Amino acid sequence: MSTPSLANETWTTTPNHVVHAYVADPSADAQASSAAVVVILPGLGLPQYTFPTAAALARRGVRATVLDLPGFSAAGRHGSRPDVHDIGRVAAEWVEAQAITGPVVVFGHSTGSQAALAAALRLQETHARLGLVMAGPTFTPRQRRLGPLAAATLTAYRRDSPAELMVVPTAVRELRGVWSVLRTGMQDTPDARLRRLRVPLILTAGEADTYAPREWLDRLALAAGSTNVGVRLLPGSHNNPYTHPEELAEVVLEAVEDSVDSVP
Repeated sequence: MSTPSLANETWTTTPNHVVHAYVADPSADAQASSAAVVVILPGLGLPQYTFPTAAALARRGVRATVLDLPGFSAAGRHGSRPDVHDIGRVAAEWVEAQAITGPVVVFGHSTGSQAALAAALRLQETHARLGLVMAGPTFTPRQRRLGPLAAATLTAYRRDSPAELMVVPTAVRELRGVWSVLRTGMQDTPDARLRRLRVPLILTAGEADTYAPREWLDRLALAAGSTNVGVRLLPGSHNNPYTHPEELAEVVLEAVEDSVDSVP
């Protein structure tokens, strides 16, 4: 199987938005609407560091699409508001616009995990074969204040790679929007919203991720309304979608299988 490329960019018109995305496809052929799709929502709206995980999924035969939401990575007026809830709403609209009939896993990392939860809560009303992966989920109750969040930041990336700094130019250019995503994430209470979730859920983080320590993952797992919940600790720290894509892809594939099995 050839190495997939994320050079394939798409623009999808939904009822309310235009959504830019990057696609990692396991083949050059168009995928059937019944094939499994993984929808990736990156943290702080900075897509590139999630590309290795998207490529790892494509190598395993699953189409992965990284949504550029709120829309920092391409020029022009498109995307969503820089708000974790609105990112989730528009991501759900994107899924509906694709007319996907097969399994869908919404995979969000960091603040993207909060947006992914918002998308899953909408999609569970209309999409039978659905799964959710919340990776490196932010923010613990203590970290919803700047002081404790800053303290966690000192160690959250200690096993990450300097190559991830490729997202910095975009973050600097879109600083106001990045701050808005961060602020709305800090105001969010995913532990409360998870009570309404009915679809399979996997919570995962790098073992050295101080943004998402094991006790936080366990708290989220206990809060979930779903009867199918798993917690997986993986190597690395906060940005392990970049540093450990193969391990993370295996977890996402587990979620794909769970979404298939969720329908009798």
